[in-house]
Amino acid sequence: MTAPDPKDVLRSNPLKIADYLNEAFETDDLPKILAALKEALRAQNVSELSRRMGLRRDRLYKTFGGEIDPDFGRVLKLLEGLEVQITITPRKVRKPQALLKLGRPRKHPHEHK
Repeated sequence: MTAPDPKDVLRSNPLKIADYLNEAFETDDLPKILAALKEALRAQNVSELSRRMGLRRDRLYKTFGGEIDPDFGRVLKLLEGLEVQITITPRKVRKPQALLKLGRPRKHPHEHK
């Protein structure tokens, strides 16, 4: 049995879109995030989505086609059109590393002034 096409999974499914985009945003990798936004966009009826967003279809493709970094306002409009939203949470805390004591370096005992 083959895995379902991501376009079929993401089409008009805000819960799946949210899961998919959350995975991308958790990477903090802008190219991965933009690729995920593009994939979510292309899984939709782009003509209908562009009408809901109030943007031309060709502008959506250009903005989220990977050629330019979209401005944040357009990202928010796309998320609204996909019926998902961004939620901010604290980062997972990693084990803090011991900080080195700052100050003058120690002189070696054999060094004299």
